[in-house]
Amino acid sequence: MGKKPKRFYTGYFASVMATGIVSTVLLLYHHYWISDALMAVAAALYLVLWYTYIARAMAAPREMWKDLTGPSTAFGFFTIVAASNVLAVRFIFEHWVGLSIILGTVGLGIWAVLFYTVMTALVTGPAIDLSSVNGGWLIAIVAEQSIATYLAAMIDYLPRHASVLFLTATTFWAMGLIFYVLFMGLIMNRLLFQSVTFDDLQPPYWINMGATAITVLASSRLLAIHVHAQILLTLRPFLEGVTLALWAWGSWWIPLLIILGVWKYWRGREKVGYHPAQWSIVFPLGMYATATTTMSRIHGFYPLHWVGAGFLWIAVGAWVLVSALAIRMYRT
Repeated sequence: MGKKPKRFYTGYFASVMATGIVSTVLLLYHHYWISDALMAVAAALYLVLWYTYIARAMAAPREMWKDLTGPSTAFGFFTIVAASNVLAVRFIFEHWVGLSIILGTVGLGIWAVLFYTVMTALVTGPAIDLSSVNGGWLIAIVAEQSIATYLAAMIDYLPRHASVLFLTATTFWAMGLIFYVLFMGLIMNRLLFQSVTFDDLQPPYWINMGATAITVLASSRLLAIHVHAQILLTLRPFLEGVTLALWAWGSWWIPLLIILGVWKYWRGREKVGYHPAQWSIVFPLGMYATATTTMSRIHGFYPLHWVGAGFLWIAVGAWVLVSALAIRMYRT
């Protein structure tokens, strides 16, 4: 009998997402050398994780397929899409346009395969137990909004295709918004109308806030674009209203998530140790800082600049803490 493959966590690319977005927000506040160092770390992690996933697929294809079609594990694969686009946008700041296009194309292609594979499996498979629904499902929305953010960032480098890029970016933004509402309804149903245990409150629930933050970032960057097509210009008031509403909703989640975390580790007396899902806490914090800063500059909400600056260092601190936990675990 062959050796049973070790359980595989499908969302490892969240470490690239977290490192890449912290690098980006550090760059926005002109901390260049730290930002460049984290960009290099994110790029190295991206390559190493591709090797890991491919090796896993070759060594245990059946188990990989089960993960890809299982409601509690499938959405972790969308971290690949988001990681590709977070890196692509970070590379755009370095004017590495060719490399950004490669990463963005990879992200878009993987999204198309993943989204329709996962949704088909969920629709045609057995009835889904509501206990399988968690904040990790929202990584699919983060993936869509990362594509919107990447396309919006590319408009400055492909001005001849500005209208097409704007329309495509807005389409992904709208799809992400609709699926956020649908998935969030399921998640709130799970949290409010079923018993919640300490084990249920895993780090991916922070994506409840992170998905709104990246949606705010995507719409803010869309609002910064000047296009001449009248049908696209009519979307601006809608984008502005939804941007502010989502930022408020995401901000509301932060204190609740902290309270639930205290309840989990204090009342549940759980030990704090490393798990790769903890990068799903770092990424939302970094994304919230990035989105708040971008929104404050574009919409003129200048006092929010200080909120973004504060969350920058919270995100950096969270990144350092999770990294330290990871290093300690691997050393032992």
